[in-house]
Amino acid sequence: MTERERSAGRLVLKGTILDGSGREPFSGYVTVEQGRIASVFPEEEAPAEVMSQLDSTDAQVLDFGNAYLTPGLIDIHLHGGAGADVMDGSADSLIRMLRYYLAHGTTSILATTLTAPKLDIDRALAAAFSVQQTERIGQVIQGVHLEGPFLSPKWPGAQHPQWICNPQTAWLRDWTSRFPGFIRMLTLAPELEGAEEAVAYALEHSIIAACGHSDATYDQVRTAIGWGISHAVHCCNAMRPFHHREPGVVGAVLLHDELSTEINVDGYHLHPAAVELILRLKQDRVCVITDSMRAAGMTDGVYHLAGLEVHVEQGAARFADGTIAGSTIPLVQTVRNLVQMHGKSLPEAVKHATSIPAGIVKLHSKGLLKAGYDADLVVLEPEGLQVKRVMLGGDWYDPETHDFAYISRRGLL
Repeated sequence: MTERERSAGRLVLKGTILDGSGREPFSGYVTVEQGRIASVFPEEEAPAEVMSQLDSTDAQVLDFGNAYLTPGLIDIHLHGGAGADVMDGSADSLIRMLRYYLAHGTTSILATTLTAPKLDIDRALAAAFSVQQTERIGQVIQGVHLEGPFLSPKWPGAQHPQWICNPQTAWLRDWTSRFPGFIRMLTLAPELEGAEEAVAYALEHSIIAACGHSDATYDQVRTAIGWGISHAVHCCNAMRPFHHREPGVVGAVLLHDELSTEINVDGYHLHPAAVELILRLKQDRVCVITDSMRAAGMTDGVYHLAGLEVHVEQGAARFADGTIAGSTIPLVQTVRNLVQMHGKSLPEAVKHATSIPAGIVKLHSKGLLKAGYDADLVVLEPEGLQVKRVMLGGDWYDPETHDFAYISRRGLL
């Protein structure tokens, strides 16, 4: 299949469109050409040229009835799944977890690292960069989220405390030199020595600077906002909590519009009231994430996270002392949870998993069903919101064979 053959075809999809903007769904069409969305329009406004193609041998037409067509889901905080982890530093591990998440509707991720020796992080970055550059499924990786090791020893969460250290700009300089444009987000504790210099370097290289695993005071976070920190990871978890005399990191996140944030809606990271509070206060400045680890998609049992033992029982991942150690769900389950457990509308839930995270990490051609955007798309069954089909860059993904089907004049291959 050549690019010339592939570009010759057009795919017309009909269904109930949830475009990722939060607007109400509508029955309509999405047309796909050359890996991008060519047009989106309601059924009653279908252009004559498209309607004429419904009987044309030049175009493939798929009618999904009342099934939902949504943008591909975007997870900006994801460590592993299907028994694999980013920190394995292995192409095979990465491909295994990418297959799992793509089959569940996640078409873009930030491969998220953990606190570890620098050589281990080097190896993880090298493997992820190689897979992104050389594998078709590697297009799911939109970059890396460095979570650690520049964290507070008071709030390690599920990070290995042995390897926590102050921010090292020299390490960032090395990584950006070896993997240009690949690091998209850096999480650090802004109260640490060297944090201001690291944030400045990150911004110079178009890396989003995020606050997390931090014991910063409210005033220290405000200062860090002035440096350019614009995001905070897993709100309320592994950070100085709110107190009426010291609002802490949580108070700063909730009050300051300059900061976007994340919520993990897996049923145990946050109380339902906390989810509601964060959504009400942050609105379009909060996205959903999974923070999933290698046990996602696996059975209950004992797993390892950066050298630490994790016990998974009834899907909940914890250390022996009860510390939460990530989650074990794909992002589509978070969307279901927002609807089924928190009473959110489906358009709102989808927005928090598509256009909002795309905006936070500046994925300018993703997160919406809109002309000119990448043709990353999910077909959801209306009952139960189960994933029916997944498209990545204009190609259908087959979770059974792990192959991609291409569009050409000869049809869907």
